[in-house]
Amino acid sequence: MLRHLGDDYNPTRRCEIAEYMNLHSEEFEEFLADVFAENGDTTSNIRYRIIDMIDLLNDKLATMVVELAIIDQDPKVRLQGLQAGYRTRVDSLNDQVLQILNDRDGEFQARKWAVHILASTDSKRYGRVLRHMARNSSEDVNLRKEAVYGLTKIEDSESIGALCALLGDSEVEIRQSGAWALSTIGSPDSVNCLLAALEDDDELVRDWAIRGLRDMNDSHALQGLADVMRNTVPDEQVRMIRLLVEKRSEIILRAIAELLTSSETDVRRSAAWAMGVSPYPPAAASLETLLNDSDEQVCNYAKKALLILGRGDPTDFGLSL
Repeated sequence: MLRHLGDDYNPTRRCEIAEYMNLHSEEFEEFLADVFAENGDTTSNIRYRIIDMIDLLNDKLATMVVELAIIDQDPKVRLQGLQAGYRTRVDSLNDQVLQILNDRDGEFQARKWAVHILASTDSKRYGRVLRHMARNSSEDVNLRKEAVYGLTKIEDSESIGALCALLGDSEVEIRQSGAWALSTIGSPDSVNCLLAALEDDDELVRDWAIRGLRDMNDSHALQGLADVMRNTVPDEQVRMIRLLVEKRSEIILRAIAELLTSSETDVRRSAAWAMGVSPYPPAAASLETLLNDSDEQVCNYAKKALLILGRGDPTDFGLSL
């Protein structure tokens, strides 16, 4: 084994070396025990090479390598072992992985990969652990964000509830992550909390909430968005129009069409532009009114939208499609 993995190691022969390991498993197991029992640069390099080939080993040997790697004294070996465990979905070591996660004094990267291993191999069993970590304000905010990501793999009512609760967190990054996670899951059970998030002070939280509600294909979600768009401040109306126009929903397009009569130039301009992106025939009368608008851009957008609706000839407006 040392001949294959020592100073003469050739990475282009990974498949060949791994095949030899699989065919001589007893010899390889003895070699592993020796290599992981020693310290030093030489043995560390060998451990790195073994872990690098883990995807080519049989399940028994792969599990053995991961088990030895995640308790190794070398932080780099431990990290590579955890990453290998994540890639190969080794779940028989989850109790040890949980210990790594629960070590508050452990390195962030190791705990991060522990989160992803537990979430990807047995998310139902470890959902409570991930929910607790996501809500724990005394934890590193970046680790909490990793736990939030893990919760997107579960999608049960408890996890939806935990993510909704995060929308009220004092840390803006956690609120952003929670809104992103809920938009990724797209559960109708999160409609009300995402609607509430539309009042968040942070723009990114609001954006993820809008995207999540937009993409649900849920009438309650779309009606909620339409109601908020009608009643919010002009700057927010402009942002919502641009985020929602391509939904091509009757509910949304009707709300945008109503904004064609806004007293705010930027809102009229965005609404007229939107009618050209997603044509809405009932808006034709309001668009015709805008042909005489005091703002040139509003007029041009209205002309283009009417042309798309088949109302008029491009030459009449001095425009071409």
